[in-house]
Amino acid sequence: MTQNSGSIVPDTAVLTEPRRDDPWADVLGDLEMAGVFCSTGRFSEPWGIALPALPGILMYHLLLTGRAVVDVDGQTYDLAPGDLVLVPHGTGHRITGGPDDPASGLWEVERTVVAERYEQLRIDGGGRPATLICGAVGFADPGVGRLLASLPPVLRAPQEAQGPERGWVRAVVEAIGHEARHPRPGTDVVTARLADVVLVHAIRGWLESDEPASGWLAALRDPALGPVLRAVHADPAAPWTLGSLAAEARASRSVFAERFAAVVGEPPMTYVAGHRMDVAARLLREPGASVAAVARRVGYESGPGFHRAFVRRHGTTPGAWRATPTPRTLEDVLGA
Repeated sequence: MTQNSGSIVPDTAVLTEPRRDDPWADVLGDLEMAGVFCSTGRFSEPWGIALPALPGILMYHLLLTGRAVVDVDGQTYDLAPGDLVLVPHGTGHRITGGPDDPASGLWEVERTVVAERYEQLRIDGGGRPATLICGAVGFADPGVGRLLASLPPVLRAPQEAQGPERGWVRAVVEAIGHEARHPRPGTDVVTARLADVVLVHAIRGWLESDEPASGWLAALRDPALGPVLRAVHADPAAPWTLGSLAAEARASRSVFAERFAAVVGEPPMTYVAGHRMDVAARLLREPGASVAAVARRVGYESGPGFHRAFVRRHGTTPGAWRATPTPRTLEDVLGA
């Protein structure tokens, strides 16, 4: 094990050890989406909608036909049919038919409620038409917040995928468009699921192409820190210590601790404790889960210790968390 400019450099033997070919499988596998809101919009220029800020909620717009402009904090993005824009941090923004079109508040737009989580929106300005899918999604795993925080303020994914993906991405977009044009029983479910596929595709494309210098994703890519994160995620109940984590990284405790904090943004054992509580939060929502059983599954034999750690992480008790239903509609999120 050697050090170079403050970074961890694994031995050659470590670099040649077998590693997972797809480290993003764990990341994308955690994207268990809890559909909050999905709508099909049929608009004609001039049209526009002002979306409120929804902290912790990922919002997206998929343009099917026509044109649209998304404005996030003064940065504008022109959309062509098939383009997808993600606003991962839930930032308030506007989507309009053109850069000078006025934007109405979300609740001022004419709407038809089709199902609990699916609506059809309409603005008839008499001009050029546009059709799009808009959505806001939450995630079952609170730990996904680390992934979302690592994403840029706006993530744009054009329809034209590269290589073998090009055909199926276009097919999914066309299927969404067909459901939007020909609604029938189950359209709300089909539209939401297909949109989720395109959304995960966009996030995967960004994961594969960008190179963040710091943060959780940078740590996952790091040849020494990545195995540590995967080990913790694979077995959160293990009796992790700073020494055992450093051993996974093939580094001394001091070098490992400094590197981990610099890249991830928090000390290693703080990360372990937070991840355990994020796993616990997800498990507590499973039918029949008991607080004691969940505590044991994340490595706690002491009920009071688990209780204190959970409150520190999530601001509420395990029992209260379990009893609180997951938000299902946009009204639920805004009223939370």
